[in-house]
Amino acid sequence: MSSTAETSSVSDVGYHTAVGRVREHNEDSLKVVRERGLFAVADGMGGHLAGERASALAVEVLQARFLAHEGEIDGEVLRDALIAANATIFQESVEKPERRGMGTTLTALYITGNTYWIGHVGDSRAWLVRDKVGLQITEDHSVVWEQMRAGLITPEQAERHPMRNVLTRSVGNLPEVEVDVLTGHTQNDDVWVLGTDGMTQAFDQARVGEVVNTSSSCQQAAESMVDIAVTEDGSDNVSVVIVRCD
Repeated sequence: MSSTAETSSVSDVGYHTAVGRVREHNEDSLKVVRERGLFAVADGMGGHLAGERASALAVEVLQARFLAHEGEIDGEVLRDALIAANATIFQESVEKPERRGMGTTLTALYITGNTYWIGHVGDSRAWLVRDKVGLQITEDHSVVWEQMRAGLITPEQAERHPMRNVLTRSVGNLPEVEVDVLTGHTQNDDVWVLGTDGMTQAFDQARVGEVVNTSSSCQQAAESMVDIAVTEDGSDNVSVVIVRCD
């Protein structure tokens, strides 16, 4: 993405979450630290409320590591924060047998000046709506996504595949984790959308752009996306964070 001489800052934020129409508990977690430009979504997994615990730990450790860092924050700081979250969740799963195997997705966005950084593990997604056009920025760490990259199935088949929620990478399941770190430059009126897979099953990048472009605020867009996802499916928890740069 091309750089711009203008400094972008966060001008509007919206977020919303719902348990959906099937699940008893919401295992998603959100993190919004607007004054520091940090935003995240996490989708936990594991029985006996372990998924709820895993996603909450992920965003709390992310925030703590992020805010405790002295000096310039860049992609390596973000990567280290996700690695720390992985270590914390894995250690708790070892110490508490009822939480064995718990884990979570984690997609975090950091905006500073006219630069963005994304740290990403799992199948929660980040989209960018620029010049009214939606674009998916992250790639899912899932069996189906790997098959699509290999050309074995089409994107349309991937969205309907029965194994679309089987992850190849998550935070907390193993002692170590590989973190995708992406960076680029923001432009005025860029809108970022972070969503867990309960939302992504109802939205491709074109539909993300459509809702953002027809909403009066980030909060209205976030609530609309969650409502659409629950109405059309609702089989999973749904969470969205939306951030506008100005």
